[in-house]
Amino acid sequence: MTWKCHLAIFKAKSPIHIGYKQIGNLKTTRYYITGRAMWGTITANLTRALFSNPKPEDYQTIGNFVKEHIRTMYFYPAIKKNEVKNPQEWSEYEVDDHLVFLPEYTENGIKFGSVSKEEFEQMFIGSFVSTALEAQTKTAEEGSLHEFEFIRNKVTTDKSTADVYWLGYIFANANARDILDNTGKKLADVDYKDVDISFTNDEKTVLFSNVLNTLFVGGERNYGLGRLKLVSLVSNPENQRLFGKFEVELNGDKPMLKMDTALAHVNLDDVKLERGFLGEIEPVVGLEWSEKGAGQKVSDALICAVPGSKVPSGKYVVDKLGIIRF
Repeated sequence: MTWKCHLAIFKAKSPIHIGYKQIGNLKTTRYYITGRAMWGTITANLTRALFSNPKPEDYQTIGNFVKEHIRTMYFYPAIKKNEVKNPQEWSEYEVDDHLVFLPEYTENGIKFGSVSKEEFEQMFIGSFVSTALEAQTKTAEEGSLHEFEFIRNKVTTDKSTADVYWLGYIFANANARDILDNTGKKLADVDYKDVDISFTNDEKTVLFSNVLNTLFVGGERNYGLGRLKLVSLVSNPENQRLFGKFEVELNGDKPMLKMDTALAHVNLDDVKLERGFLGEIEPVVGLEWSEKGAGQKVSDALICAVPGSKVPSGKYVVDKLGIIRF
């Protein structure tokens, strides 16, 4: 089995909220886009592109196809290198003239790129507060206070106001086949033309770049959040290092990478953490399809090291939904 790796760069057209913890009335956000969130929006777009009137079972089948054959890494915020005076003071991770703010745990706490957590939050994190009003009194309705964090789509640097971009990698199985439904229609070959991918069923053919062209990701989208616009989709050679540091191997049954810092949630089932572990551990769960419909089943919890944690150096598998396994 052969995989191809694509660097995808999106421009944030609105702030992003990726649900994390709730503290009182405040919904906090993660500081990255998870593989599950990317899987959800890609599934929705690909299903609507392939079918004029998709049915719930079409979403389920395409979702299973994407989960199996399209592996999305986690995506991280970035700004263009020319938007700051001294790029190395902001991030040591430079990709295609973008400075990427990858998390990394150190002896002095977590940092993002080259900046501290406090500096990162001051630069990238904002919040929105709203409340419902009583119809008669026009005063705040009791218990309706609502506040959520978001990652800004524009930030202030030492040079100017900069647009925020989101960078990550997408692995696609070059030999993918899948049954579309029980009538025998097939999702045809994943075909590579230059750096693009095409998917075909009996109705139409769509390019992956068109599927990715505009994504709506994360929560609070009724407030206008979550819009990403694709600006670049570039195929990477097999010896390319992800984010300029992490080697990737694409000739096995699953894409693999060499790392000592978690680029996504790392399943700890087969990982023996070393003494002096730097990072955090949390259970990872999600809502999945069941006979009752979408989002009606809670997935099994995976005990994972969070992105940025220091893990034993070695080869890791990029599995479904971007989860990394030893």
